[in-house]
Amino acid sequence: MRLSGRRVVVTGASSGIGRALAHAFADRGAVLTLAARRLEKLEEVAREIVESRPGTDAPAVVRCDVTNPHDVSTLVGGTVERLGSVDVLVNNAGVSVFGDEARTSIDDYRHVMEVNFFGALYCTREALPFMLRQEDGLIVNISTVAAIHGVPYLAAYGASKAALVALSQSLRAELAGTGVRVMIVYPGYTESEIYDTEKKVGGASRPAGRYAPASTVAEATVRAIERGARDLIATPQGRLLWALDGLAPPIVEHAMRKIARELRAEGDDA
Repeated sequence: MRLSGRRVVVTGASSGIGRALAHAFADRGAVLTLAARRLEKLEEVAREIVESRPGTDAPAVVRCDVTNPHDVSTLVGGTVERLGSVDVLVNNAGVSVFGDEARTSIDDYRHVMEVNFFGALYCTREALPFMLRQEDGLIVNISTVAAIHGVPYLAAYGASKAALVALSQSLRAELAGTGVRVMIVYPGYTESEIYDTEKKVGGASRPAGRYAPASTVAEATVRAIERGARDLIATPQGRLLWALDGLAPPIVEHAMRKIARELRAEGDDA
């Protein structure tokens, strides 16, 4: 897919991977609509794009809470009214909860599912009729390696993203022959504000170590879109997990138990 001139909507574009994706798409000459809850942050991203790329049209910015169907309808409807349709939808908006599953409330699960799964579903349902009408389009769902196999202390987050993967795979089969494709991206630990804003329920500490720059994940994602990839597993560790989970599940389960022990907060019962 050549992205120059393509009409692209990115949710969660105010920070992290979404912000980096906005820059990566702008580098390819895409026509952008950027969405997030924080309008001032979106306007900052739009200014960065224009100032760093003289002659580039400013992206449209739309305040949108993806859990609100009215907001989503306004986002997609406004894009179609302005540009004629949507060629690429990137469902990137997300939230997280970190810590013991037993300390994660049902309301926490509901909130994470509302944003990470239902938010993506609302956006997809709004954009899909326009893609089907033009017999061309791409839905990009940003998942996580924690959807390949559950990761300790990320039960709610992993469950929401695994649901998004199942939705994506079902849509692929149903949309075969329509010209509309679905791509799934599985990032690993990535530098993002999501770790600052996530709810921490206790019982464990986040892993130390190097997190991938958001720009690296975004560039890999855009390159995968250009070559027509179905899936992108963005880290070597994720690709190893994918392989071992199918070939040697006991090895994966042993590794997850080890991670759980290592991350458990000092003084908490095992």
